[in-house]
Amino acid sequence: MHRSERPLKIAVSLWTHDADSRGDCEITMPRDAYTVGILLDDTHVCLDADAQRVIDASLEAGTCYVSRPGETVRVTCPRGYKALHLRIPTQLLWFSAEAEHACTALEGRSIGPVKDGLLLQLARTLTDMVDNGQNTTFAEQIVDMLVDCIRRLRAENATVARISRKTTLPNWRLQRVDSYVKSHLSESITLLDMANAAGLSPMHFAAQFRAATSYRPHHYLLLCRLERAKELMTDVSRSMLDIALEVGFQTQAHFTTVFKRLTGKTPSVWRDDMLEARLRKIA
Repeated sequence: MHRSERPLKIAVSLWTHDADSRGDCEITMPRDAYTVGILLDDTHVCLDADAQRVIDASLEAGTCYVSRPGETVRVTCPRGYKALHLRIPTQLLWFSAEAEHACTALEGRSIGPVKDGLLLQLARTLTDMVDNGQNTTFAEQIVDMLVDCIRRLRAENATVARISRKTTLPNWRLQRVDSYVKSHLSESITLLDMANAAGLSPMHFAAQFRAATSYRPHHYLLLCRLERAKELMTDVSRSMLDIALEVGFQTQAHFTTVFKRLTGKTPSVWRDDMLEARLRKIA
């Protein structure tokens, strides 16, 4: 990893991991800066932001993700990765009063994944310069151009966010998402999967879905998994592990944790209460 600091406190670093081994890291971002990751090569990325799966897909070079201040991000790249990271103080993303006003819709939000060709060109140029120890002044100019690109992306996404907040998801799109989720409960389902089912971008979908249902997409997904689990638990011959796997949890322990957090009971206690209530009805 190579690292350099600029007087304006924009930190620049190159993160690499061999393709022969699995890249896996978890980081909580600083609360006073946005953190930008720009892929320099094609790779497969699994990214969780604050325990919600945001990306699980093969991404092309030039794809970037901008983490909001304080966000906890876990990234797994089974085939390795090479990415340029910038840590940009929040105030440096506002280059005018008008821009600050325009971006209030994005305050506290992440951006991406989004692909941008100019970002890729600038990131590769800067990476070559850092690797070769070339002219520092020119490198700082490249960083300034990268920050301008992030400002542009932030302003563009702010426009999308403002439009989305005024629009709720139509019923026919909700039905498509509901149908997709319930027919794929045994699988890993990402925000991108749900957005594709609705025929919208992830940012549009997340905002409109919450406006229509009052739920975040991930919370709704968990509720669907648990409702199906409750149906399966009425069959006492089914083990908790089998049920957990069938509704999309990787382990019984995770299933138990989520079930108790959302219902107030462990799956075993819920099943016992259900059976007791059934016996009382028979009696």
